Amino acid sequence: MVKKMFMVASAAVLAVIATGSTSSAAVPAAASGTSIASDEVIYHHHRPGVGSPCEGLAGCTYVQLKGDPKEGPSEAVFTLKAGTPFPPHWHTSPEHVVGVSGTMLWHVEGRKKPYRVGAGDFLYYPSKAVHWGRCAPGADCTYYVFDELPYDFHEAGR
Repeated sequence: MVKKMFMVASAAVLAVIATGSTSSAAVPAAASGTSIASDEVIYHHHRPGVGSPCEGLAGCTYVQLKGDPKEGPSEAVFTLKAGTPFPPHWHTSPEHVVGVSGTMLWHVEGRKKPYRVGAGDFLYYPSKAVHWGRCAPGADCTYYVFDELPYDFHEAGR
């Protein structure tokens, strides 16, 4: 069921990206199990990356789309400046990632080569999977993340 909900959410996010529309039909609310009334307007803007969920990472901004990351399922769009690395870490929640622009080089423990996550690419990793990487040089990277559980961040060594 989670996979089906995410596929609906992914399609909605890609529709928003492709059309620029934020109508209630295109908002990825299905991923968080919530509904949006047709007369409800939701607006969020980029914020400096201080504190959750950018964890103080220089060159990181995000827009919280749906949900409260401290309380339960949530959706956000992150942007990293070109060349910005992120350190090895893990989360209690499985994560669903959809590339929007740029190319992320995403390492997940147990795989020798990084995943190249670009526009329209999807990456899922399970709970507590150690991951790290960087935004490839040349263009800033923007990507959508859906967390099934409250957001947390745990540093990890490689």
